Amino acid sequence: MRVIKGLVSLLLIAGIFGIAGLYSQMLDLGVISTFFNNLLFQFDWLFYFYQVVLFGLLAVLFLMFLMVLFKPITKNQIQIKKDVGQVNVPLNTMESIAKSSLRKIVDSNDTQVKVRLTKRQTANVEVMIADEKQQHLLSKGKQMQELIPQALQNMAMIETNKTKIIFKKKKEESALLPSGKKESRVV
Repeated sequence: MRVIKGLVSLLLIAGIFGIAGLYSQMLDLGVISTFFNNLLFQFDWLFYFYQVVLFGLLAVLFLMFLMVLFKPITKNQIQIKKDVGQVNVPLNTMESIAKSSLRKIVDSNDTQVKVRLTKRQTANVEVMIADEKQQHLLSKGKQMQELIPQALQNMAMIETNKTKIIFKKKKEESALLPSGKKESRVV
């Protein structure tokens, strides 16, 4: 990331000097115009350097254009067509539907649900459960993978592409006093 930032900053600095140089050639800016005139006469390679910089900048802009053009579109809601009109169901509603479908099996405080929509209006569901519940819930994993798609189909009328259940460790609670600090030696 630092290399990219360094390259972008070099391109910006070269661009600023190039723009100032071109502007000083069109209008007389006093000291700036004479500086760039002397610079051009003393260093022939500077002209070719700016050509390379401009071609590099053109390539970067073209790549950014392609990234914007072909970036996958992520949806934040799904539209359900009804007889009367359409209903928009946001992602957080689908996440709470999936979380509430598991409330008989797992405590809702120990679970985190993330729903991602695909282009074909299907959902990919990822359920993260606290690690201490893993032994208790290994036998119920298949049941959880069946409950979530049923709940999303019944409530939000959306099909589930895949359901993934992950057991993760909870962060340990820190002690009241940090153990790394030295205590005072007052006698």
